[in-house]
Amino acid sequence: MKKIFEIYKKDISSIFKNYAALIVVIALCIIPSLYAWFNIKASWDPYSQEATSGISIGVVNKDKGVNVNGKEINIGDEVVANLKDNKDLGWQFLSAEEAEKSVEEGKIYATITIPENFSVDLTSVISEDIKKGEIIYTVNEKINAIAPKLTDKGATALQEQVSKSIVETVSNAIFGVANELGIKLEEQIPKITTIYNSLVKIQGSFGDINNTVDTAADGAEKIQTLIADIQNDIPKIQDTITNAQNLSSQVQNFITSSQGAVEKLSPTIKQDIKIVSEVSRDIATYTQGVKDAINTGADNAPAMVNNLITKVNGLKSTADSVLNILNTLNKFSGGSLSGAIDSLTNISNSLSAALGTLNDIKTKVDSGVVIDLSLLDNIIGVANDVASITDGIYANYDSTIIPALNDTLNVAYNTASGALEILKGAEAALPQVQDILNIAYSGAQKGEEGIAFVKEALPEAEAMINDLVTKMANISNEDELKEVVNLLKADVAKRSDFLANPVNIVENKLYPMGNYGTAMTPFYTVLSLWVGLMLLSSMISAEKEGDYTPRQVYFGKLLLFLTIAIIQALIVALGDLYILKIYCVNPSLFVAGIVFTAITFTFIVYSLVSVFGNVGKVLGIILLVLQVAGSGGTFPIQLTPRFFQVVNPFLPFTYSISFAREAIGGVVQSVLTKDIIISLIYIVASLLVALLLKKPINKLSEGFVQNFKKSGLGE
Repeated sequence: MKKIFEIYKKDISSIFKNYAALIVVIALCIIPSLYAWFNIKASWDPYSQEATSGISIGVVNKDKGVNVNGKEINIGDEVVANLKDNKDLGWQFLSAEEAEKSVEEGKIYATITIPENFSVDLTSVISEDIKKGEIIYTVNEKINAIAPKLTDKGATALQEQVSKSIVETVSNAIFGVANELGIKLEEQIPKITTIYNSLVKIQGSFGDINNTVDTAADGAEKIQTLIADIQNDIPKIQDTITNAQNLSSQVQNFITSSQGAVEKLSPTIKQDIKIVSEVSRDIATYTQGVKDAINTGADNAPAMVNNLITKVNGLKSTADSVLNILNTLNKFSGGSLSGAIDSLTNISNSLSAALGTLNDIKTKVDSGVVIDLSLLDNIIGVANDVASITDGIYANYDSTIIPALNDTLNVAYNTASGALEILKGAEAALPQVQDILNIAYSGAQKGEEGIAFVKEALPEAEAMINDLVTKMANISNEDELKEVVNLLKADVAKRSDFLANPVNIVENKLYPMGNYGTAMTPFYTVLSLWVGLMLLSSMISAEKEGDYTPRQVYFGKLLLFLTIAIIQALIVALGDLYILKIYCVNPSLFVAGIVFTAITFTFIVYSLVSVFGNVGKVLGIILLVLQVAGSGGTFPIQLTPRFFQVVNPFLPFTYSISFAREAIGGVVQSVLTKDIIISLIYIVASLLVALLLKKPINKLSEGFVQNFKKSGLGE
């Protein structure tokens, strides 16, 4: 032990006594940190608006617009107006010739062209021949590796923006018509109530008539006076029945208009069902593409997974929108839409499960965990099942669902028609009532014979009025009619917004990393420590002349290497925290982890150089190359070739980078414990290799080293 510290003290003394050695050691302590800091700062936030606004995308608007119901619409102009306010990318508004030349020469990265028939195709949703709008996206991929990914994102966002605008506009128009009809119907309901109350009042008068007849023996004069009063009221009854007939006709006309509104809404629902089917097949195809991308290690696999989640979210939103509308209408159709609702409910549940699976896949891709590709096969199966189910709904739509949608309004229409027939019958019966009363009046003059005749005729008139009151009561209390009013009067803005934005995404970041630079800190910091040790092993000898055993030399020099490596680690770690100001949940653990990583790497690199000499330095460089590609420090390890996926669990970088991530983002104790234990295994293994092999290998290579030196090419 004394000899070991003697070697260490001599090395430290030599450093401080020789200014050249001191300068070299100071440089060795600082250079690794500069390597890490410059790389971290360069990648600090490459996807910020300030950075991406320099990514130029040309926009060409050829849309000629369309005239819809006397109104000029140009959706291409609306898209351009929105892009002028968008600062996420560097939008440039060019002519077709300028855009083509610029993208070919690399002056811009991509172009988006809005064709001449863009508005025509998008507004075809209100016609029988429906066509999807197209936006032509052209990208020059040879200019840069990352820029095409950013422009792809811009094109996708533009597609979503246009889709949202179209859904909101169409749904607002449909629900607006329904709202106006609901208000008109509600205005008619008080009139129906007024007619009903008038008839009830007339009905109550018959009680007085009967009582009067029963007491007619007290005086025919009283009977004559009462009948005269009733005869005076007959014109009022005639007016009431006439008003009731007019109102019933208005209700019939309104319900006919309501049926027209349902007919306008029905094709939209049918088209949404068809869209669910088409998008499901598109998702099945796209999922296969994601599977192939992950299987082949494609760079854009994470972006494709994110895009797939967006597609499935959109599909579920459309299915849920149709389901909500059918659920509401099912209340008025006696449950005749239950079959379609059950199918759409199963679709929604399947898509929810698929989203859960995709989010789990996304988490695994982001954290570098190997993905079970059979999960994506399940997604394909779900998408195909959804397509099959919606095909069935779509095929039976006209024969099953449309009749059900009209059932409620048909009931209301039939009720109004019945009321109108009743009122016509009542109007026709009034002359008979008048005749009866005239007879009763004349009969009162004839004494008892006339009174007996009146008592026989009055029940017939009373029965007719009672029947009319009962049927009008059914119309006045028609629950289905009231529910139709409430459905049609629903808030137009809220319903339109629901169809355009059926789902709000709540983002929950588990173990956030602050920014891209912070996320890259573990990799560049760990890499700088290994590079620092390679420089150290090239500048500082691992051998010591004198009367020392190989083990004494090994441990004596190890102390020097550890001292400088720890200083390197402290400088780079503290600089990350307080110069770059990275986001870090546990700064103390981060510093301790970087120092621990420096110690681990020192045992590995120093042991290789001490045992194998220059060959050990070569081995250190080989390990560096393998670890840069195989540690998963930048791209997920699942995207790398199979060889690197196999060696990943055996590389020191893998666990050192993981240790740093735990300190920065938040500790998962099981992961941190695993990182520490495996790093300790590397230390022990390096120590055993050195102690067992240093002496015999040094002797075997002594002659080889001397001959190589004599060649004038080596140290």
